Amino acid sequence: MFVFVLIFMVTVLYYINFRRLRKPLYEFSERMPTIGEVPVLGHTHWFIGGPERLLENIRKLAELVDSSGGLSKIWIGPSLYVVSLNPEDVQKILENCLEKDSSYKFLQTWLGNGLFVAPVELWKVHRRVLLPIFHNRVIEDYIEVFGQQGDVLVQRLAEQVGKPEFDVYKYITSCMLDIVFETAMGEKMDVQHNPDTPYLRARNCVMSIINMRLFKAWLQPDALFNLTPYAKMQKENIDLTHKFTDEVVNKKRALFESGGLQKEGRKDLLELLLTRDMKFTNEELREHIDSITIAGNDTTALVVSYALLLLGSHEEEQDRVYEELKGIFGDSERLPTKEDLNKMDYLERVIKETMRLYTVVPIIGRKTQKELQLSNVTLPAGVGCAVAPFVMHRSKRLWGPDADCFNPDRFLPEHSAKRHPCAFIPFSFGARNCIGRHFGMLAMKSILATVLRTYKVTSRTIDRLKIEILLFPVPGHMISIHKRNTAC
Repeated sequence: MFVFVLIFMVTVLYYINFRRLRKPLYEFSERMPTIGEVPVLGHTHWFIGGPERLLENIRKLAELVDSSGGLSKIWIGPSLYVVSLNPEDVQKILENCLEKDSSYKFLQTWLGNGLFVAPVELWKVHRRVLLPIFHNRVIEDYIEVFGQQGDVLVQRLAEQVGKPEFDVYKYITSCMLDIVFETAMGEKMDVQHNPDTPYLRARNCVMSIINMRLFKAWLQPDALFNLTPYAKMQKENIDLTHKFTDEVVNKKRALFESGGLQKEGRKDLLELLLTRDMKFTNEELREHIDSITIAGNDTTALVVSYALLLLGSHEEEQDRVYEELKGIFGDSERLPTKEDLNKMDYLERVIKETMRLYTVVPIIGRKTQKELQLSNVTLPAGVGCAVAPFVMHRSKRLWGPDADCFNPDRFLPEHSAKRHPCAFIPFSFGARNCIGRHFGMLAMKSILATVLRTYKVTSRTIDRLKIEILLFPVPGHMISIHKRNTAC
């Protein structure tokens, strides 16, 4: 009995001290507008359920915030977040709050201090070093790889011509992995012909476990997670992915130190990192290459897959894309060049409208490091900031009454010029935006152009979505394809 009383007293004293230390946070919270909060639980009940229900709850909560002026607070357990859907406030948050939210720690277990999740002070140093290797001139050297792998994709898709619906994402993600492996590491993996590899199985397993931890509160504390079989499974699969990248890094390092790297011609990103003035350790190289490979593959593959879904259910827009491609290529079956990609104005608008409607990174989390003045509130240091591009991009307040409709011409220059720069942020915004955005856009254009020159796509409307770190359609990216009569 004495032990139970002692435990109770210690718990009460801990809670009192916890509240005392966080008193400024609670005082700030009381001054903030709130929507959908319940006693004790705060907003935690909105974040319970499977991935489909979870996204719908987040969407409803964010839409309530949007309709009430675009600024509110949410409590998830002991963590306070300010939710802002006003472009002016979002710009201030993304420009001034460069520290990632604590929820990214689950990815950090895997990606270490790679650029995507690195603490801000380390990120500042490494971003300066990595920025030149993502220069447009460097990325444009990879256009040939985009075309070659897009051509393989077209050949692989031939097995689905005239057949019932199939999930195109499986084909697109294999194509993107081949592109990313070759451009980031110089490794020709041929994933398109060999999709079931130990590396990919391990990678998918780790992503599944991280997603589970993000949205299941009882698995978030390391002490509890480490008691589950998932902890061992995660470690084994992380070790397997690290082993693969470590072997590539060690091989490239040995070539570099022996003077065996090629002096002329296209260089992969790992080679370029090895030649920078800042000397990265092998572990740092692995962390950056893993971040590029993992963050760059799924996001790009998802946008391409969503674009095919949208064009498959919007015949007029698909015909406009095809006519644009026909005007560029004629009857030639050659691979796209830089000049060709620069002429694909309508296809680029299709890609941007796809990223607006199906923002594959639906939530961005940041944390204030010092006081930040927003439009009508001053945020103290240490507060989480949640930006929801998926909701902002469909906001009728920002995009008009037809915000849910597919209309690529929203991105005509004369329309975009009137829009706040943070009304559309598929690559985030500010200094910590996506370093690979030019790579992604060129790769997406090249793959879509190659597929749409060869096949006509049909699909149904997407009506059910889920969040699994990224945004996925519940039934998959289901399309059917038919060979076009005329090549272009």
